[in-house]
Amino acid sequence: MHITNIGVNHWHDPDFFINRPGGSGDYLILLIKSRAVFTFPEGDVTAAPGNVVLYRQGTPQYYRADGERFGNDWFHFLPDSEEDLQFLKELDIACDRLLYPGNLSEPAKILEMLCHEYFFDHPHKAESIALMLRLFFIKLSEELHCSSRGRTGTNYEKIAALRIAIYNDPSREWSVPAIANALAMSPSSFQHTYKKYFGVSPVNDVIAARVERAKYLLSTTDHSIKQIAHICGYASDMHFVRQFGKFTGMRPTEFRNADKSGTDPYRVWST
Repeated sequence: MHITNIGVNHWHDPDFFINRPGGSGDYLILLIKSRAVFTFPEGDVTAAPGNVVLYRQGTPQYYRADGERFGNDWFHFLPDSEEDLQFLKELDIACDRLLYPGNLSEPAKILEMLCHEYFFDHPHKAESIALMLRLFFIKLSEELHCSSRGRTGTNYEKIAALRIAIYNDPSREWSVPAIANALAMSPSSFQHTYKKYFGVSPVNDVIAARVERAKYLLSTTDHSIKQIAHICGYASDMHFVRQFGKFTGMRPTEFRNADKSGTDPYRVWST
């Protein structure tokens, strides 16, 4: 796939409208930032910020502002092969209708990166854009078909940022009451919301993050088990060994030995 035109954070006057009976000659995707009215064969549909429309090549395009400034991110693109068309088909993103993703933060960030790639030249520009386009549509499809609805708004953004911080720095003393207070939530509400978003409690996610960091250190360093326990935030190496075993089914030394022997540690555990 390749982009034919792109724009980010475009705002137009309240009298803005698009009237393209034959389409735009390519595919068009819109990430909508304001109220707007789209006209489809079944009639007018009012869009809201966070909605998306993907127009196929040749589809008539009729949309307009709805009494206020019209804002959107957008890009026109063309598939380069049948493989590209099959890729889009398998992602099951409906065309020529209003779409309601759970959260647009990731697709929007990728679109910003696409805009930067499009307007600046470098040796691998075409390859970068093609890869980013695929990632954009994968992330959009995930949001459209996500089973965990409700991942919207600043609440999700803050808790998602927290989860990234946990995995980047698992050794910190992550206290549920302190985190909940910082997010202006009760501890019970925070824990319920966290599990709803990510399918795991915050306490277990901290442990999982520490175990992931420990596995990396066991595979890439000669640090002792005691050192690794300390680096991963454990005051006691015995506590570390117990939690590591609970999450992986192996002791840290077993994991390290299996890794060094070239054996898949998880296969050793499963057998």
